[in-house]
Amino acid sequence: MTSFKELKARITDSFRFERKEILTLLAAVVLTAFVFSFSDWGEDSFNAVAGLKNLFLTLLVTSISLGVWISFQKIYALSEGYRSNYKIWWPGFGISLLVAFISFGRFPLPLIGGTHTSFSSRQRLGEFRYGFSNYDNAVICFFGIAANLFLAVLFSLGLHYSPDSYFFIKGLIFNLSMAFFSLLPLPKFNGLTIFFGSRMLYYISISLILLFAVLLLSKTTIGLVISILVGLISTIIFLLTYPEK
Repeated sequence: MTSFKELKARITDSFRFERKEILTLLAAVVLTAFVFSFSDWGEDSFNAVAGLKNLFLTLLVTSISLGVWISFQKIYALSEGYRSNYKIWWPGFGISLLVAFISFGRFPLPLIGGTHTSFSSRQRLGEFRYGFSNYDNAVICFFGIAANLFLAVLFSLGLHYSPDSYFFIKGLIFNLSMAFFSLLPLPKFNGLTIFFGSRMLYYISISLILLFAVLLLSKTTIGLVISILVGLISTIIFLLTYPEK
């Protein structure tokens, strides 16, 4: 991991979303929001007003979540001399839509694709073993998991003060679901990169997701406090153990 001064310069110079990436992200936001709000168009009968309201709130959730998710990965990728871009997995959306229709929205699946990294020769110059590192790319993908868990805690915090908020409930469920399903070892999924880059990191990711899911879905104050402490301790350990260059 590079120095914070150098990282700031790299972000200023290279942090951007490409046009094709923006278009695919927009498609992912809309399709995912549709899948996750499919069952929320009225309780006993169809209600267009309630459905449109819930769809709009879910669009906010998915746009915030996917934006933060890819931004976390882009920033860490720059720190290691890579460039990260979102790659959509169209078959995944086909499966998600099919399952949503069959189950009437009871089983929303965030099969959105994953992260593609490219090698930056100038920024990687002088790095240990210089070339493309599977471990570095596993950590880049892990930062997507970290982003989902971070957002899950924030949405859970909002839910603590507003227990009936559809926005916070949907945000919590979506980010925990996204973190879990992104670990699936499927083509173009981050889980495949993490699995082959570092088995230990893969098992740590599974453990953290399960721990945060149990703590946050309990919707208790102690569960929220423990999850915040676990997140803070994990961040401190990472900053203290990861060498700064």
